[in-house]
Amino acid sequence: MVMVAERQARRLRASLGEEIEDLEREDNACGPEAEPVAAAVRVAGVSRPADAALRVLLDSWFREYAPMVRRVVARAVRREDVDLVDDLAQDVWVEAWQYLLRGNTVTRPAGLLAVMARSRVCGHYRLARVRRETLTDFQVTELAVDRLVSWIGAAA
Repeated sequence: MVMVAERQARRLRASLGEEIEDLEREDNACGPEAEPVAAAVRVAGVSRPADAALRVLLDSWFREYAPMVRRVVARAVRREDVDLVDDLAQDVWVEAWQYLLRGNTVTRPAGLLAVMARSRVCGHYRLARVRRETLTDFQVTELAVDRLVSWIGAAA
């Protein structure tokens, strides 16, 4: 069971790396006009951190810590919300990328990613205010009317 999960994780990481390389090749083939913001930044003389180095760093973090981030998120979400694990884990990686782009240095990436993961789950529940999405078949008129009445009554 563990070996199957490890093989799937390796396959996913390999395909993700190949997909990133393909996208970068396509982007480079489009030429500099495809990136007007980057060209304007170069012309203005303002330099951002080397995106290529940050991509390599984030890729190495992903290869090493992706299972850990997913585990931290999975342990923090409610049982009925396990379908959110991948979405919240992806949000952690976006947040880590933004953190690196701001020029921050990280000495312990595992700790940072674990804190970001727990923080992201807490933020999700804080914003959701414990509201649950419930499936309502609006084709059945009586059920839909009952559901709307209960929502209006709860809001009033």
